Amino acid sequence: MSGGTLGALQLPGVLTRLRADLMSYQRHVQWLRRAGVPSLKTMESELSSLQGRLDHLLRRLQLLMTRLALPQVPPESPAPPLSPPTSAWGGIRAAHAILEGLHFTLDWAMRGLLLLRTRL
Repeated sequence: MSGGTLGALQLPGVLTRLRADLMSYQRHVQWLRRAGVPSLKTMESELSSLQGRLDHLLRRLQLLMTRLALPQVPPESPAPPLSPPTSAWGGIRAAHAILEGLHFTLDWAMRGLLLLRTRL
């Protein structure tokens, strides 16, 4: 995220985008848990914990949006189901990509929310 992009952030946009992104990652973590890739079975407790934390973040975010009287975004239409990975290596690569994307999303959200906190 560039300095110009950070300066143009607005609270409704940040919260709406964060909610949409978290819902997408929640769906992807659920997919990883159901994919049935044997190499990911060892991560079941971590994936379960991550899913619980995403659920908690989404509830807190919804509460914040309600408290700030921000417009409620209607839920997106259901996306087509994700196909299962074709191999164990494909499952590991998918898990890595999903978790790396979630890390970057949360980093973006933290920076945006910290910047907006100083403006409020």
